[in-house]
Amino acid sequence: MRFKSAPRWLKIAGISATLFLLIAGFVAYKVLWDPENTKQVFYPISDKEKGLLRHGDMLLRQGYGMFSEVIVEAQNTAFPISHCAMLVNDQGQWKVIHALSSSVAELDGVQMQPLQRFLNECVPNSLVVTRFKSTPDSIAQLVERVKGYALRKMPFDHQFDNTDTSAFYCTELFRHCFEQEFHRVIFPLSAPSDYIPLSTFQDTTQFEIILNHQFRK
Repeated sequence: MRFKSAPRWLKIAGISATLFLLIAGFVAYKVLWDPENTKQVFYPISDKEKGLLRHGDMLLRQGYGMFSEVIVEAQNTAFPISHCAMLVNDQGQWKVIHALSSSVAELDGVQMQPLQRFLNECVPNSLVVTRFKSTPDSIAQLVERVKGYALRKMPFDHQFDNTDTSAFYCTELFRHCFEQEFHRVIFPLSAPSDYIPLSTFQDTTQFEIILNHQFRK
């Protein structure tokens, strides 16, 4: 008994579907599981530079991997930046609070990490430190608000939904906390669905640039 071969169009469709799945799998690997996304290389910062840091400063960096590259390309910033965190003095130790996806971290969501851990995930000469123009007391209250979400282990917002405050991505966490604390728009959006830009942290009308390693390039 002879079987008819599949129509040519069906063979082409099958090959196309296979290629699509292979490409989609490769992209998913590069974005979610590639070790380059969690690469750590010692990032130096001098004692003199550490002396410039203050409780509540914002740390901006470009990270490793394809996901960070995509964010850099999508952002309209003065310098290539893909992530942000807040510096906190935790019992005499410099640490950072930020929101991370489990695709690039052991934990998913808002968390506190040692400063050097954050720095080691910076692409060389990508660190920028900025400081919001406000009083020390107001900044201290802001830090406590941010700390609260780390203690509650708020999950990462994988939907990037700016209207949902039950989960946060990196800039969403700080937009929410800054605007709740200071009762004004600090991170303007043209639409609720817009990704909250990292460029706001480089807006010198609101933030002072304390340290900029990007000038080393």
